[in-house]
Amino acid sequence: MGHHNPKHMQTDLKEIQALGCDDVFLAAQENDFVYMTGKVDFFPKIAKDNGLTAWAIFWGALNYFGGGKSSQFLLNDPQAHQVNKDGSYNPCGCYNNPDSLVYIKSLIDKIASVGFDGYFIDEPSVIQCYCPACQELYTAMHRANLFAADSEQQEYFRRKSIVRYVCLLADYIRLNHPQMQTMCCMMPHDKKAWEDISRIDTLDNLGTDIYWVNQQTDVEQMRPLIKEMAGLCKANKKSHHQWLQAWGVESGRESRIVDQGEILLQEKPDAIYAWAYQGQIGTSETCENPERSWDAVCEIFRKAKGV
Repeated sequence: MGHHNPKHMQTDLKEIQALGCDDVFLAAQENDFVYMTGKVDFFPKIAKDNGLTAWAIFWGALNYFGGGKSSQFLLNDPQAHQVNKDGSYNPCGCYNNPDSLVYIKSLIDKIASVGFDGYFIDEPSVIQCYCPACQELYTAMHRANLFAADSEQQEYFRRKSIVRYVCLLADYIRLNHPQMQTMCCMMPHDKKAWEDISRIDTLDNLGTDIYWVNQQTDVEQMRPLIKEMAGLCKANKKSHHQWLQAWGVESGRESRIVDQGEILLQEKPDAIYAWAYQGQIGTSETCENPERSWDAVCEIFRKAKGV
């Protein structure tokens, strides 16, 4: 989650480096670009001084992506909110709205200017939005009315909207900030969009997050999902990553982190990441026993270096 004070940032990044990590992600909220600016400004240099590749994720951007939903942009640009089918207000922002795209690109410009190595597009997913921007986009794509679309047409449009969003950002970074890499994580329930996302030429890295720690699902069932993502990445010349759950873990289920991690080690993606540092302690996503959860992650990370 980072900190605006470089002293505290240095402490955490030294510990992350000592664990043997190569990459580190800063979960930057919109507020961090406005008020707590040291969190973004100091991070890349301190990360690199500790031998770490610095990635930025816009956590909770547009009140939609990830947690920490507290959008500065939507306070001033209410027209960028999503709209429900009945016309009612939705507090999340719409990524099809041109103003939203301009805003996200401005944040990308900022992280590029301070030296981040890459941008992580975190979990873009289907939205059920009927705002003017979505209506116009649907009409442009299908020459029809969004409100008249049947369920199959709706699903196709929503899936293509995800691909369009990722492509627009990846293209923008490649054109304007070619020194930066672009990564995307697609959730398992958006698997129908995986192949199209993998074919985006300007996207460098793709993966998924099988967060099953609190479920009863047999961890062996992870393998087909991992293999499918690995195959798409190989076919389309993408680096392949996978995520290990260290948030919201229920007490007594920490061994499931290790069980899932062992599957990831055996399948050998290009990288294994964990969300989030020290079991997300101090946030609404904290594990019930963050210390024990983080110990499980560290066990997998130590083994990963051997693999």
